[in-house]
Amino acid sequence: MKKESGSAGYTLDSRQTDWQMICAILVVSLIGLSTLWSGSIGFAIRNGGIFSVISKQAILYALSLACMGIVAVVPLRLIRSLLPVAVVVGMIGLALPIATPLGVMINGGRRWIGIGSLTLQPSELWKPIMVLYLASFLEKRKERVVESGMATLPAILMVAVSAILIFLQQDFSTSIMVLVIGLAVLFLAGTPLVFIGSLSLFSILYGVLMIFSSQYRVQRLVGFLMPDQHAHTVNYQMYSALRAIRSGGIWGKGIGLGSLKISSIPEVQSDFIFAAFVEEVGLVGVVVVMALWAFILIRAGKRLSGADYFSKLAGFGLITLLSLQILLNLAVVTGIMPTTGLALPFFSAGGSAALMSAISCGILINLTRGSGFEKEGTAYA
Repeated sequence: MKKESGSAGYTLDSRQTDWQMICAILVVSLIGLSTLWSGSIGFAIRNGGIFSVISKQAILYALSLACMGIVAVVPLRLIRSLLPVAVVVGMIGLALPIATPLGVMINGGRRWIGIGSLTLQPSELWKPIMVLYLASFLEKRKERVVESGMATLPAILMVAVSAILIFLQQDFSTSIMVLVIGLAVLFLAGTPLVFIGSLSLFSILYGVLMIFSSQYRVQRLVGFLMPDQHAHTVNYQMYSALRAIRSGGIWGKGIGLGSLKISSIPEVQSDFIFAAFVEEVGLVGVVVVMALWAFILIRAGKRLSGADYFSKLAGFGLITLLSLQILLNLAVVTGIMPTTGLALPFFSAGGSAALMSAISCGILINLTRGSGFEKEGTAYA
């Protein structure tokens, strides 16, 4: 992007706010909220009333989008200056569910901290914090990183510790995702491929070890490899989701007219909300939503191509985060991957997931719009 020269060694970034991208994000969030309203009716009726899910989620969406607006306009310098504090707070947050009475057990995982009636999943908020800090850390060492991956060891240690803390919360999928995102940012920073390959091998070994450390995860893996023999046990939810997807056809049954969402899919309001969406809007609706996400992420990528090192690295790291979150959720719902707990951005119920998606998009907006004067060659903590 074109930049105009300023005084005292500064440059003025001439990029402006991308309102088309913002509108696309808002449209996706509204589609997600309406899908949750329609898809979760059966679950809501069984758990507190027809409005029990959507009323809470609407408030959480509004708060999340407000946070998106704030981080979209806050000067990048302020965000970067707060990153060390955010990392410390984030790591403490990851330890709280497993090390303090604040931890809340839900569906076999101790991933949340509870304060009164409010719950928060620290691992969701950790994802964008980690990406931003890695980008800032690697920017200060960009010459050394290209020459030797050893310069990245402090960052690798931080990512590894966070992944282990998340795994101890019984959240295997997010633990692996944190490792993959960390590797992706290191790759984008130009870390030698031999070093990346070694880290990838260790990550694979870590994943295998963690799978076989739990009977439940082994059962899920066996169920994935032998799906028909486990259609009514570990694969019940996946098979139910596939039935809903197939019944949607090309045009869907119509908004609010899906029937399999009522009782056939146990966690339809959460990780399997995509199945309820496809049942009602069919392939056409899927194409529309995927086109909107592609528009958002590709447009952000194009605008970042001319950005400074930090903005480019952080931006593409967040694009990787959102892309993986979307693709992995869809892979689970469609049976391409074993069942695991990854939310679909702006669709799945849960305030933490909505907040992560909104903050990630808000930072992307910030990075692609520029933040006024940036001093050339400045290094940040």
